[in-house]
Amino acid sequence: MKATALFRKLSLEEFQKSKLKDSINLASSALQTAVIKVTDEFFAPASMMLNPEPPIHAPNKFVETGSWMDGWESKRHNESYDWCIIKLGFPGTIDGFDIDTSYFTGNHAPAVSVEATYLPHGTALENDVEWTEILPKVELSPNSNNIFALEKQTAVYTHLRLNNYPDGGIARFRVYGNINPKFPENKDEIIDLLFIGNGGKAVYASDEYYGSGNLLILPGRGTNMGDGWQTARSRVEGYSDYIVFRLGAAGHILQAEVDTTHFRGNYPKQIKIEATNTTDNIPGKDAKWLTIVKPSNTGPDNVFYFDSAYTDKVFTHIKLSIFPDGGIKRLRLYGIVDGGKIPTSPIIAPTAVKRKMIAEPLTSEAYAPYGDVIHAPGAKSVTSANQGTAEKYHQVAEVNNLFPKGNGRMNLCIFHCRPSTELPFTVKLLERHPYSSQAFIPMTDGKVRGYLVIVALNGADDRPDMSTLKAFIATSKQGISYRQGVWHHPMVVLEHEADFVVVVHESGVPNDDCNEVEVAHTLVQVPGFHDI
Repeated sequence: MKATALFRKLSLEEFQKSKLKDSINLASSALQTAVIKVTDEFFAPASMMLNPEPPIHAPNKFVETGSWMDGWESKRHNESYDWCIIKLGFPGTIDGFDIDTSYFTGNHAPAVSVEATYLPHGTALENDVEWTEILPKVELSPNSNNIFALEKQTAVYTHLRLNNYPDGGIARFRVYGNINPKFPENKDEIIDLLFIGNGGKAVYASDEYYGSGNLLILPGRGTNMGDGWQTARSRVEGYSDYIVFRLGAAGHILQAEVDTTHFRGNYPKQIKIEATNTTDNIPGKDAKWLTIVKPSNTGPDNVFYFDSAYTDKVFTHIKLSIFPDGGIKRLRLYGIVDGGKIPTSPIIAPTAVKRKMIAEPLTSEAYAPYGDVIHAPGAKSVTSANQGTAEKYHQVAEVNNLFPKGNGRMNLCIFHCRPSTELPFTVKLLERHPYSSQAFIPMTDGKVRGYLVIVALNGADDRPDMSTLKAFIATSKQGISYRQGVWHHPMVVLEHEADFVVVVHESGVPNDDCNEVEVAHTLVQVPGFHDI
């Protein structure tokens, strides 16, 4: 379906003065936005367009396909056009775009258009998807920020299709807008009122020298010190930095979580949190601030919890002060929306980590209680094959179908998995297949060093026995098979997208095919893939 979208092209100077400057980039991979399907990415993967960091220039760097480019680049001579389907991490309304062609000079995309659809439960790969054009075909300049502001804000969308006419390179695809949060129907449910996915937003910061304040409210815990809020060093006696946030919804703040993960020599000595209630986007000088967390000590590379001093008050904004300066990874404010029932304090934060563990290399011996490692050394026997030009490794893993009355049918399928944006990784849920083993066999393209396997045995209460929880790092040359009934986390890929051949038996009855439960949060450190 076509729609006439009115827009205006902005210069960088005009962009700095526009509302786009203060909007959220809905297409950032930091929001877990991901590429679902792309027609061609011969020279550079489309996922690089979603990198929140500015593109870089590396003229002397070459890869197998030619010059390395920081962005999406398809091959030449397309007789029609290329396209890329993107799933937004959070549904939202859209006000404009920056189709950035930085460092693409003789190879940039000459023109693009953008379509959108709202499919909260779909993949956007269905044949009957209705796409609405929200940016008509526009010409792009090379090595430039091509910024387009829409005259009217769009409806809420979940997926975008970027059309590249006819082919070429795009460094970054930025989609400026606002997240459309979906709150629990039960107002008594404790949520993170500050979370970016719930509509929270930084509205003012005294200093963002090393990192934006909005990094504090992103999903997950990030991968390194670079994705936290960090200010410049202060040499002034009694100095402090601060940042003001607008909550996603007015509510009662019950507990604050201050995370200094990866900040080891540059964490703030103390923090203080104040809150106010105002209809202003940025609280004015006459705002009445109440101290909900008095000045309190923090420490390096850890998570700290502070109970609110005013759980009975309804707030719309908070101010986080750090003394004298430094960096924080994440800030969570757990509470209930206005109108909910205030629980008895103190509360246990929904994300509170109950235990920590370190993932270990995957071996057949260590993994034996949970299933089989699929690799040549695990074979029961080896015979010659193909007229002596190959070896056949027999029975590398069990394949079990224990469905009653033989109701299970084999499903040989492929899982396309996107990498985790959170390391160390937090285990929040586990699943099992009661009647079938499930095998994952990586189809590596040489870009994946490994993946994370998290397993636990069944307990006496028919839930995961968390005392048996183990985490393993599998190499790209190792497959794994979960024994039927063994609890495991959904596949966690590290560093790069990967495909897996999967062998599982299914009956079509959801409760017989797969059970899923939430578990006490466990933090898994993955040596070799992040700082420890």
